[in-house]
Amino acid sequence: MNIYKQYIHSVMNITFIFCMALFSCTEDAIEIPEPDTSPPQAMILYPADGDPVSGEIDIQVRAVDNERVDSVHFLINQNVVHRSTIQTNDIFSYTWDTEKSIMIDDEMRRIYEEDEFHYLSAIAFDTYGNSYASSPIRSLVDNIDNEPPNAFFINPFSGQHVSDIVNIEVSATDNDSIQYVSFFVNNILQGYIQEPPYVFPWNTNLIEDATYYSIFANVRDVNNNTLTIPPINVFVDNGVENDNTPPTGVIYSPPAGITVSEMVQVIISANDNYAIDVVRISIDDSLVSELTQEPYFHNWDTTIENDDKEYTISAVLQDLAGNITSLNPISVLVDNEPPIDNQPPSIMILSPVSGQEISGTIDIDVAANDDNGIDRVDYYIDGDSIYTDSVSPYTYEWNSIAYEEDEMHVILVQTFDLEGNSSLAPPVAVIVNNFDNINPTGQILNPIPGQIVSDTIIVEIGAQDNIGVDRIEVSINGIYRTTLYEYPYLYSWNTNQESEDQSHNISAVIYDIAGNNTHVNPVSVIVDNEFNDNFPPTGLISSPISGQTVSGLVNFLVNAQDDQGIANVVFTINSVELFTDTEYPYLYEWDTSGLANDTDHTLSATVTDLAGNTIILQPIIVTIQN
Repeated sequence: MNIYKQYIHSVMNITFIFCMALFSCTEDAIEIPEPDTSPPQAMILYPADGDPVSGEIDIQVRAVDNERVDSVHFLINQNVVHRSTIQTNDIFSYTWDTEKSIMIDDEMRRIYEEDEFHYLSAIAFDTYGNSYASSPIRSLVDNIDNEPPNAFFINPFSGQHVSDIVNIEVSATDNDSIQYVSFFVNNILQGYIQEPPYVFPWNTNLIEDATYYSIFANVRDVNNNTLTIPPINVFVDNGVENDNTPPTGVIYSPPAGITVSEMVQVIISANDNYAIDVVRISIDDSLVSELTQEPYFHNWDTTIENDDKEYTISAVLQDLAGNITSLNPISVLVDNEPPIDNQPPSIMILSPVSGQEISGTIDIDVAANDDNGIDRVDYYIDGDSIYTDSVSPYTYEWNSIAYEEDEMHVILVQTFDLEGNSSLAPPVAVIVNNFDNINPTGQILNPIPGQIVSDTIIVEIGAQDNIGVDRIEVSINGIYRTTLYEYPYLYSWNTNQESEDQSHNISAVIYDIAGNNTHVNPVSVIVDNEFNDNFPPTGLISSPISGQTVSGLVNFLVNAQDDQGIANVVFTINSVELFTDTEYPYLYEWDTSGLANDTDHTLSATVTDLAGNTIILQPIIVTIQN
């Protein structure tokens, strides 16, 4: 027996003796610990799924285990970017540089593509090697702001009659911040507002009266992304004192001659060529309500009136000019005496819905229910009884062709149960629109009148319609050039093919899908493609406005344009040159705090282009009041 065999034999003997001794000392079995096969759990706490990210962000992962989490691997787009063994309250973190770049083909390129989703996930490992992969989430890398602002007009509304000083108000938001909002009337810049609220006071006393004006605004964020708010049209009318046209209206509800009980809603429709000032509602010649804004209604509690008596409902309309119209009164019978069945039926108009535009023949569908049974349902249009239905389902086919076009009409239904109890459904007002007889509206947004243009420019046209714009036909000097079918309506005009140093008229005709058309106001521009610049610049003082009262630090702002470029703008106050600006925006901050109150000052400016051509802008006068 060699030495190795002797060694093995000795070990076996010792092991046998040890095991025998062990079993002779106790009867308990040896417990071998179970292996840990439970995986940990992991979840990405930050960022949230789908959120945009930029710069450096901390990816936070919560990982737990029945024993202990050994490490967490962080993955981006399925590639492991970091391994962490450090945690605080079960939170593991990794700082992700979303702008990180590497050298590829002698060029620095970003690892994580801009404006694309990247997928984040994590794998947690415990001390026994068990692992768990979290569900991936998406993160949109957004380090460059290329998103335009969101904005819309708050005041005025399209079609509104305005007068005196009108606050043109814009609601504007951005993913970063707003730089300014510029306001335009008939394509002419009026001014800039840099801080919210974005409100520009437009003095309509300084412009032609009884005329429609187009208002639009440009909203620019701090990264120069721009949004143009589609134009609205308003009618300037500062002559309301000459209004001799009285208002019109009707008592819509309740219908004349019906029996009413409990709470009844008296509804008045009122219209005026300018605006309604007040609606006065009376019951039996006693004034019960004075209403100054829509909707014009009065909740009449008939339980405080005498039963089995007729009451007369009347209304008087007064407009802003003081014209008065008395509406035709109606009579109703009040009956609150409870019969044996004193529970009125329930009724509701299912179709159409209030505010809906309807055309042709439509079904007026009604749901009516009562514990003891429905006797009938009466249908009213504009207060006139038109149909009675006594068989469920309660439906009336209403032919709207015979009713006034583009007007609001009120549908009212009343139901009676077998005991004579009745209920009125809340009335529904619909607009009859069987014919599209409304012309589209629009204007040429770019270029502006009098602008000097060269090379290829973009002709931009704004167009709106109540139903939809079909097409826009564009002409230059009365000669058809192209048809635009899709928004935005843009035409690339090559001015090199036009006569040099001459005015050219841009015009357009807008067609809606019903064939209605509108000729927009043409815009005249000057084509100058030669190197020699013989045309002076153009401009105007956009802020403040003439006649305005100012105080404190005033932004004296000039809007200047030239086909070759502006060299400088010299700001002049009371014929004294105070400041020269060579960069856009052309602005002089005028400190009025040391000037006497109630004094007038004349503001002007001289604009010089790169060729030395100059123009002196139309002066304005402002009054100091500090």
